[in-house]
Order: sequence, then structure tokens, then C-alpha cells
Amino acid sequence: MKRSSIGLRRAGGRVGAAGVAALCLTLVACGGGSKDTTATTTAAKSSTTTAPTSVSTTVAGAPDAWQVHAEPFRGQNGTTHDVTCTPGGTARSVWGTGTYTDDSSVCTAAVQSGLVTFAQGGTVTFEIAAGRGSYDGGTANGVTSQPYGSFAGSFTFPKAPPGSVEFAVGPDSWSRSVAGQNDQPGSKVAVACAPGGTAGSVWGSGPYTADSSVCTAAVQAGLITLADGGKVIVEMAAGQDSYKGSTANGITSKDYGSFNASFTFPTDQTTS
Repeated sequence: MKRSSIGLRRAGGRVGAAGVAALCLTLVACGGGSKDTTATTTAAKSSTTTAPTSVSTTVAGAPDAWQVHAEPFRGQNGTTHDVTCTPGGTARSVWGTGTYTDDSSVCTAAVQSGLVTFAQGGTVTFEIAAGRGSYDGGTANGVTSQPYGSFAGSFTFPKAPPGSVEFAVGPDSWSRSVAGQNDQPGSKVAVACAPGGTAGSVWGSGPYTADSSVCTAAVQAGLITLADGGKVIVEMAAGQDSYKGSTANGITSKDYGSFNASFTFPTDQTTS
């Protein structure tokens, strides 16, 4: 039977209001609360001046620094914050490459960006940035991040600015779906497909069920090939009562019944 992957995004690291509150309580208990308050107050004052002021704070003392994310600082664009990643870290969920969703693990993203290692840790500086319409996924320095659609907040690393690190996509890209990532109809997600791909499961013929292999569906749609791979843009669509399978470009998709989210390939293959 077809197994849906919807909901994995939430389990993987999407943090709600309760999660943010819990993190803030942890920082207060460890002495980080006053620094967070200072950053918020200073940023508010800087908004009334003619030139932006960079605010630097330190996030320290959390029981597991590898769980620290940037979401509590959302909206304070241009401010910088430091976190000390403890040695012997464990990889956490990351979305993006160079520019990351602000609920990504800062320390894990720093490993991907080549700033620290899991074994040795270290202190990194991250900068708050505006949200984006989509985020690419990729692999660098042993860390694989996931793609995502529109999100309200981001962060970058001043010492590894976007475009300074080369990210690769691996064979696992051909099993990637957009189920549970961003179900808002009309939102767009960029997905990179590695060369030499192996076809995955696909349901429908455009629209496709959201848990279909995006790269395989792109082959059926004539946008890329298994041999060459490539980057494609998908657009989220409403769920359908039924999906009709078909065969095209060497790919056979399957019929399916009702599913709560879909995607298509827009004619304009851009995220703008």
C-alpha cells in the first residue's frame, strides 16, 4: 500500500508557539533571557533611525546547543547573534542551503556551511534575514538539508554568505516529495535532482499527489531526464478526489483516490 509521508515536516523540526516558548524559557534559565530582551529593545529603537544598526547578542547555556534555532529573533533583520555549538554534536533538521529557514538547527547549518564540525563544535555568528519564497536543499560537509517552500523567516552566516559554499544533491533526491512541507496552494518549491537518478513512485499525471517523487514526475512531464537530472520548480495545489495515472517519457504513474495535497509543474519555472 502507498504510505504517505505527510506530517514528517512537523515532526522533523517545525516549531510552534509552544516550542518557541520552551526555548525562550530555557534561555532565560541559563542567563540568555536578558540578552534576548536587549536585542529586541535595541532593534526596535534602530527602526526609528535613518540607518540600520546591527545588534549582536549571544545565545548561550542551552542544554543542547544543537537544538538552538533563530525563530525567536524573527523580524530583527540584519541583527547578528552568536551560539556556541558544543563538541560531540548531533545533527538536527535543516531546511535551505546558505539561506536557511529560521527554525533550522543553527549549529547543524553551520556544519553544512563549513564553519564548525560535529566533533569539535565552536562559536558561530548568524544573521537574521527576511523570509523567502522557497529554499533549496542540498549536501555539503556531510550534512544534507531539505528543500522547503515559502517561510516567514531566515538566517544566514556572515562568514559563509549565500553562494560561497558548493552544495551537491545525491541519489536520495529521487525519493524526495513535497508532502507536508508547504501545503498552501500556489506556493512554489525548488527541487534539485541528481544525475543518474532511479525512478521513484508517482501517482497522478499533473496534478500529482504531494507524496509522489518530484524528480520522477518531472521526467514524466518532460522537464528533465533520469540521466542528466536538473532543477525543477513545483507549485502546490489543492488536493483532488482522484488521480489518473499515465505513461510518458518512460515513466508510468499510478491511479489513486482522494489525497489532501497535490503539486503541478508551472509553465514558468521560476520561484518569483
